[in-house]
Amino acid sequence: MAILDNFNASQAGATDRKFERPKPFYDLWQERQGIPTYSSFHIDDLAAVKLARWEWMGCDACFVNLEDPFLITSMIIELKPGQKTKPVRHMFETWVYVIGGKGETLVSQDGAPDTVIPWQPRSLFGPPLNCTYQHHNTDSTEPARILMVTNAPLTMNLYHNERYVFENPFVFDDRYAGQQGYFNPTYEIVAQRYVRTNMVKDVRDYYLHEWKERGIGARTVFLTGMSHHTIGAHVSEFEPGTYKKAHRHGPGAHVIILQGTGYSLCWKEGEEPTKVDWRENSMFSPPDMWYHQHFNTGPEPARYLALKSKGAPEHPCRIGAPGPNTDPDFAKNHQIEHEDEAPWIYDLFVSELKKNSAENHQPRPAYRKR
Repeated sequence: MAILDNFNASQAGATDRKFERPKPFYDLWQERQGIPTYSSFHIDDLAAVKLARWEWMGCDACFVNLEDPFLITSMIIELKPGQKTKPVRHMFETWVYVIGGKGETLVSQDGAPDTVIPWQPRSLFGPPLNCTYQHHNTDSTEPARILMVTNAPLTMNLYHNERYVFENPFVFDDRYAGQQGYFNPTYEIVAQRYVRTNMVKDVRDYYLHEWKERGIGARTVFLTGMSHHTIGAHVSEFEPGTYKKAHRHGPGAHVIILQGTGYSLCWKEGEEPTKVDWRENSMFSPPDMWYHQHFNTGPEPARYLALKSKGAPEHPCRIGAPGPNTDPDFAKNHQIEHEDEAPWIYDLFVSELKKNSAENHQPRPAYRKR
């Protein structure tokens, strides 16, 4: 009884206290880095974002937190001519997309020979998990700017221990063991729209396969098994004067415009859409389960790269809502056919084409009765 009395006494007034939820571990780590953090729905130009000195990597950098940054988020780093970053390693996965510049990345792993990955504008690769890597700008006159999309928030919030994340000695030799040619920019077609590779020299010139189910002139490819990452990636393109079908999926997709001019509509079911204008080097992220629809209003094909948290095809790791690779009825449940979209969507598209003096190659939908 004495124990119960002491417990009751300690709880006196507890129901009157308000619980103050602490900040996530990753957010606190991010704040301590002393570089700019941009929290936004949309970045107009990745090449123009302002940076500051980041001691951890030894170069200028910033964080970019787009919508729902509790799974994946990104950072931009820039190397001055001839500059190298500090060698780093960590227990979260990282995609490296080269915004501009030329250089190479040294990848080291205990018990394996070092590997050097040469890169150029629009190269894409992923340092294998917990390897040590170091970026080097090999150009003596021009800076090099890199976007790194990571699942650091998920990893750091799960373990909430910096030593475990940044000083862990475990070697993932089942993912990478220093194999010769591991980062050669070759690819293997494993199925329609599915390609296996560990390095893409230039995603703007990469192989794509027709995906007419998503819209007129739509083409895409899913990158599967890249460095055995669980963060998924795909490249998509659609023709001038056309637009894609609206669809929705889980959070965390970073959409990077590689080529073209246009806009996207993003909306939560039952609410008014937000219009996002984009061009080369724009980046945005549709919020969790918001419909989004892409429109090409320029004179050339529009191509984009999407880095996303919902899982690579060969390493499914479903977190949050379904996507095309996890729901066999995705089109039925999470895609809006052109015949079912609101008529004003087509009218807006025609108006935007006229602003750019661009030709219309999208027939007006034969709308179904509502």
